[in-house]
Amino acid sequence: MVDYDFYINTYLGSTIDEKSFPAAAARAAAVLEGYERCCRVHCPGPDSRRMALCAMAEVIHSYGQSRFVDSASIGSVSVRWGSRGGHALEQELLRKAGIYLDILRGVGQK
Repeated sequence: MVDYDFYINTYLGSTIDEKSFPAAAARAAAVLEGYERCCRVHCPGPDSRRMALCAMAEVIHSYGQSRFVDSASIGSVSVRWGSRGGHALEQELLRKAGIYLDILRGVGQK
C-alpha cells in the first residue's frame, strides 16, 4: 500500500485530497493485485510499484468525480447522466500502471 505522504512528496501528486486518498489507493492496490495474478508484472525500480499505485489512484479518483451525459433526447428534453464507462477506466488504469511497471498480459505468474 502507498501512503499520502509518498503521494504528495515523492510522486508529487496534487489531484487527490488527504481524506479521499486511502479509498482510491486501496482500490488501485486491488486492481494491481489483479494484474499480478493474471499477468507478469515487473517493478524496474525501488518505488515503481508505489508510483504506479499513485497514478492509478488518481485515475480512480478522477473517474469517480466525473459525470457525463449518457443519453439525451431533444423531443420532450430528456437527459440521462452516467459515469465514464468501465472499459475506458480499465484501459486507463492499465496505461497508467504501464508507465511505471512492465506488464506482460497473457502471461500468468507461476
